[in-house]
Amino acid sequence: MKLVRFGQPGRERPGVFLDQAPELDGQPGILDVRAMAFDLCDYDRFFFEHHGLDRVRALLAESRRNILPASRVRLGAPVAPPGQLICAGKNYADHAREFDTEIPTRPILFGKAVGSILGPADPIPLPAHITRADYEAELAVVIGTTCREVKEEHALAVIAGYTLINDITDREEQRATSQWYLGKSPDGFCPMGPCLCTPDICPAPDQFQLRLTLNGEILQQGQTQDMIFSIATLIAFITRSMTLYAGDVLATGTPSGVGFARTPPVFLKRGDRVEVDCSPIGQLSNPVG
Repeated sequence: MKLVRFGQPGRERPGVFLDQAPELDGQPGILDVRAMAFDLCDYDRFFFEHHGLDRVRALLAESRRNILPASRVRLGAPVAPPGQLICAGKNYADHAREFDTEIPTRPILFGKAVGSILGPADPIPLPAHITRADYEAELAVVIGTTCREVKEEHALAVIAGYTLINDITDREEQRATSQWYLGKSPDGFCPMGPCLCTPDICPAPDQFQLRLTLNGEILQQGQTQDMIFSIATLIAFITRSMTLYAGDVLATGTPSGVGFARTPPVFLKRGDRVEVDCSPIGQLSNPVG
């Protein structure tokens, strides 16, 4: 399934994206989950902890479905604001090298403010004082089961699905101190989506292909098999010390090609369009400014 949330910012409803909806003569559509099951209010911790995915699968199988044309709705981030938005830093060797740092021997973790989350096609706000905003294409996982002390061999079982984020970063603020939180957390600096793909329609976690373009030019290309620490390793490492809750989001790092490391450096500016692609999840396509 491809879970989406649609509607005006702050008022999104849960849905399922259909690549070819029979009700719309094969055109893309969105199943309106709440119209068919009013108690399924959002894709949040309660939803994932109370068999929400199974209920949505049952709605998809019904003969009479409430389907909307996908072209007529705005998509928000595919999950409700999570309790935790955790990110892995320098998790691709080539990306670590382009920052002239040693390859990490243990995961580097940091957080982004939940308020930085943005819809997959929404404009990225760029405050006047931020002149070195950089892009980072990343695969993210959404936790489906509240968990602690997960063994690596069991870690993939706690994943509800996969999505994309663009971990936009204020490089000047990030490098001003040893703490990255503020430089990673300006409002709108985390486009997410366009959908949450459940594992049954996804490749193996190490077989995703990521690509980022800026104004049509490919600046990042990578595959998740090049991660230093696999998704399972990250989940096991994190849950040794802390609980991951259903609905939490874990971003897994970016491949090389970020703007800061280029000669000359490339930073986002108003009027740009930055896109992140990964099959079967889809595309983030955000204008800047």
